[in-house]
Amino acid sequence: MANDCSHNDDPLKLVREGTSQDERAPAALSPDAAPVDARTVAHDIVFAQGYAGLLSRYSSANALVGDWRDYFGGDMAVPLAVAAIEDVDAYKTAVREWFDFLNDMDNAGDAEALKDRLGYLYAALGTLAGALDGLRQKLADETPLKGTLDNLIRTQLAPAFARLIAYYKGGMGLGVVNVAAPDLRVLQQDAKAFADVLSGGLSGAWSGDAAWAGYVSGIAADASVYGAGGAPDPFVRINHCATHNLFRSVFDLFLKVLMRIASEAQAGLADALANVSAHAPHYALYLAFLQLLTHVRDAGNGLTRRHLDFYYSTILGLRPRPSQPGHVHLLAELGKQTAQYDLAQGTLFKAGKDASGKPAFFASVDDLVANKATVASLKTVYRHGAEPLASGADDQGRLFASPVANSDDGLGAPLTSTDRSWQPFFNKDYVDGALAAIDMPPAQVGFAIASHHLLLAEGTRYVFARLQLRDALPAGFDLSDDVQCQLSTAKGWLSRDPLYFSQSDSKSIDLVLALSGADEAIVPYAAATQGYNFDTDLPLLLVTLKQDTQRGYAYARMQDLVLNSVELYVWAGGIKTVAASNDFGPVDLSKPFQPFGASPVKGSSLVLGSKEMFQKHLDWVAITLPWQVAPSVYPSTDGLPGVAVDVLQAGSWTASSDATSWMGSGSDYAYFTIYDSANQAVLDAPDIEPDEPYSTQARQGYVRLRLTGDFGQDKYQAALIAYLRNNPANSPDPGPRPPQGPVAASLTLAYASSTTLVLDTATEAAFQARAGRFFHLAPFGTAERHPYLCGGASVPLLPQFAFVRGGATLSSEAEFYIGIAGLVPPQNLALLFQVADGTANPLANKPVPHIDWSYLVDDLWVPFPQNAVVDATGGLLNSGIVTFAVPRDASSDHRLLPGGMYWLRASVHEASDAVCRLKLVAAQALEAVFADQGNAPDFSAQPLPPGTVAQLATPDAAVKSIAQPYPSFGGRGAERMPDFYRRISERLRHKDRAIDLWDYERLVLEAFPSIYKVKCLNHTQYEPAESQGSGPCSGGVYRELAPGHVTLVALPNLRGQVQRDPLKPYTSLGVLSDIQAYLAQRCSGFVQLHVKNPQFEEVRVSFTLKLRDGYDEAYYTTQLQQAITRFLSPWAFDGTGSPSFGGKIYKSALIHFVETQPCVDYVTDFRLFQDLPCQPPGSADLDEAIGSRAVSILVSAPASKHQITVIKPAPDPALAESCGCDA
Repeated sequence: MANDCSHNDDPLKLVREGTSQDERAPAALSPDAAPVDARTVAHDIVFAQGYAGLLSRYSSANALVGDWRDYFGGDMAVPLAVAAIEDVDAYKTAVREWFDFLNDMDNAGDAEALKDRLGYLYAALGTLAGALDGLRQKLADETPLKGTLDNLIRTQLAPAFARLIAYYKGGMGLGVVNVAAPDLRVLQQDAKAFADVLSGGLSGAWSGDAAWAGYVSGIAADASVYGAGGAPDPFVRINHCATHNLFRSVFDLFLKVLMRIASEAQAGLADALANVSAHAPHYALYLAFLQLLTHVRDAGNGLTRRHLDFYYSTILGLRPRPSQPGHVHLLAELGKQTAQYDLAQGTLFKAGKDASGKPAFFASVDDLVANKATVASLKTVYRHGAEPLASGADDQGRLFASPVANSDDGLGAPLTSTDRSWQPFFNKDYVDGALAAIDMPPAQVGFAIASHHLLLAEGTRYVFARLQLRDALPAGFDLSDDVQCQLSTAKGWLSRDPLYFSQSDSKSIDLVLALSGADEAIVPYAAATQGYNFDTDLPLLLVTLKQDTQRGYAYARMQDLVLNSVELYVWAGGIKTVAASNDFGPVDLSKPFQPFGASPVKGSSLVLGSKEMFQKHLDWVAITLPWQVAPSVYPSTDGLPGVAVDVLQAGSWTASSDATSWMGSGSDYAYFTIYDSANQAVLDAPDIEPDEPYSTQARQGYVRLRLTGDFGQDKYQAALIAYLRNNPANSPDPGPRPPQGPVAASLTLAYASSTTLVLDTATEAAFQARAGRFFHLAPFGTAERHPYLCGGASVPLLPQFAFVRGGATLSSEAEFYIGIAGLVPPQNLALLFQVADGTANPLANKPVPHIDWSYLVDDLWVPFPQNAVVDATGGLLNSGIVTFAVPRDASSDHRLLPGGMYWLRASVHEASDAVCRLKLVAAQALEAVFADQGNAPDFSAQPLPPGTVAQLATPDAAVKSIAQPYPSFGGRGAERMPDFYRRISERLRHKDRAIDLWDYERLVLEAFPSIYKVKCLNHTQYEPAESQGSGPCSGGVYRELAPGHVTLVALPNLRGQVQRDPLKPYTSLGVLSDIQAYLAQRCSGFVQLHVKNPQFEEVRVSFTLKLRDGYDEAYYTTQLQQAITRFLSPWAFDGTGSPSFGGKIYKSALIHFVETQPCVDYVTDFRLFQDLPCQPPGSADLDEAIGSRAVSILVSAPASKHQITVIKPAPDPALAESCGCDA
């Protein structure tokens, strides 16, 4: 590993395993470990036998006749006592030391010592055989042990001893065995050289009842255990013998028999003393004396305990810890007629009865003014980070939203987890440590523009919105493919992809939409039709971000855009639905019509009305009249009459000063255009009612086309009269041609309008005069945004997921919303958060502070004042109560979230997985503690099941019910004396101060029983990369040469715990935080403390194998993968063993394990790999896997990662069907 500022190794570091709970209680701590008199009745029996042999016995004539052994050695209890007190461990240790000596290469040059040790082994086993033979003969026939020993000798020991004689003879023949006797005693017999044992002989039980001398001489020498060949170095032969399975198996067998005999002798002696009455009278008195002596011995042996207790209790004034009372979380529900009720501190609640039948009570810890507030809704918004999904979907920065946070899919599906828990900030599925899916609906976010300018009923229509921004855009900004536009119609939403949604200049974005004449009319928004909850009845343009997992999500590129204004332009052409009338009444435009009547004269007019058009700020209006019959005048040399354009304003017609008109002389249509003067026809308020023909009551919204001349009707009449008078009937002159009033085939309008929504002025006047409305579409609602509504704040383009901390605005990685019904601010609100312990990501670095709380006021989130939130959950790491002082300005009338409720928000800037899963969020919570009123001592230590505490001690009609939803917690019985001795012995050494490694480890193990093992590393800085197990790794610090730093690595107690990943037993973040706080009070202020989880390094294998015939490939491959996983990480399955820091895993051991499986025929191409966190999977084939760091623990990879390739059996050609094609 590279040595730099963030990573370095100490080659001289102290290699150690750490300390476990099991190592804290050495035998010496028990007062019984060093008794004044450790002997038992069996020892006294054996002592009496030996001592009797040293005392001379005289006859009545005062003549020496021997010793007293006949009186104290002949009872049936004596041989049983001899076997019962045998120190098997001492014998085993001596034999092991001699074997170790023979296996030590350092002793290869001392041939005589090697020969002596081999002679000792033979002598030890020979002496044991002789002692067992003597014991068999001394045991009384009615003793069950005699029959057992006789059977063992004849069936097991005798054949093995015969082999040993053969090996001895072979060794003597090779000159590698010395005739030597060790300093050893077994079954009260001193060790003898093996040759002496053979010469002394054993009973017929060992020789098959044959004569011993002939039996021994008939055993042929066997030198096979010494190796083959000529005359190599003695060490080679002796070592070959010492490591030979056949030679060692003899010793293993004798040791097993010795242990069994000693164990059964103890039981036999106890039975002989209690149930056998055939003892000699004098010996019976002696045995009675020994039984009485045990009372005196026990009293003497109690001196150690009494002295220790005196020193601890009287001199030092120390006492065992008393029992700790249990706690419960309770939920109160008030009666229907009660609005508030004060549950004062100390209020008693019934908790059933203790073991003695006495009533038990719990008392409230703090005051609670209960009210009617309840938790009505839970919602979540989550912004995904850079953690990759196994599917390859591009979800970085994508927003997800769960309308029902406490559900399996975010939409209300029932919870399927065993404990019915759920994550408050997200819902992710992991498979083998990799993120498989995010089980939350994608969030729909965007913005909307409401304006009467969007009232576009027909024709070809274009909508153009220019978003003027406060800050400059990055170059090349173009999100045309990343947004979806929708317009409100009578049938719902009309969806269109924008022609453009891209940068127009450095500080503006252009949005362009096109609608054809076939598209539906754009009508005012109606919640019943379009959904959502926009607070407007104007036509609406909704722009949402597309949720496409195959491409990036645009929110991150738009979230920081701030609007100054929105310039809205619309263009519409081909409009045919117009209210038209002339001097003779309404005109039907659906068929050809005479716009100015049948005989138009000067002043004849056509009045057109369109509420869609004339209520807007028009840039221009164009009126087109295609002629079915073009107009003509008389005489033809005169020009067509002019047309004046008037606009109705405030009930009066006003001539347009900038209108242009063309009657279409020599053409087939007329065309009229109005420019700026059209803006005079804007209504005071948007009018969305149908168009109406002009009437005298009309005030505005109409344009009039008025003839300023005529078509020469008068001249034509005069010319016609003159023609009739002056021309005869048969005159070839056709006479004057009559003028023709125009006949229009149809009428169409086109117009362009524009308006500007000013969003950088926070005055009330600007708000009231706004030309339209700008909305945010959030995951669970909408909200109008204007600087005036936002307290002068700027208006971002998209809804913001952010919060304010210390004056700075931080983006939210996730937000958790809690809807409260029945609250009447200002009121206090006590919420119980019941967590699933240990479910926070143990690898996450939980920041402090982590969770920020705010409340909703008129669609704006306001942070709670500093002292308005009291969090007893440790940032949702522990079950507890969070109390809110909800201010008076909190409101329930809003649209950003469902109305009728008061909403609280928990926001996290990072590490959203550094909180536990939740089981319950409930209001009206209080904590109560067991109130001991002389109850049974063990009551406090027993966890009370849910529902035990269910009513007030003194019933009150104001309180409808008291509920205990979960078991009690925190209770502990009085400290046991062994635990007291252990704690005090450690306390006297570390003095409640963390100075050296020993202190740190013992302090943690004592204060946190849930920790099984802890390892302290001095001058080590360990800060692992963020989220190794659930996301990308970057950075991280590991320095073994870091003065001032101390690192503790903890492993939890696996018994009775459900681990998030059993292969990697992590300690929960809550416990790690508690350890950090606990040690910080006991170590030097100059120490920089790091309390972390170990670095788990996965070991995986890859190999090819051949299965035995008849074994199913798929089934047994899976079984073998699981067996390898159990072999490498047994603690994850049966609870045996524990992970080891810095261990080793040998490839040879794994190969042997696989080869010995019943289904395996043979194994080839076996490879061993080691995967380190934050690094690519290991590719080097290792002979042994070793932890890379002092904080490392080797664990098995998930079973599916062990790659097993099965060799297929070759097909049998004889079984192949022949088609005879080769004939």
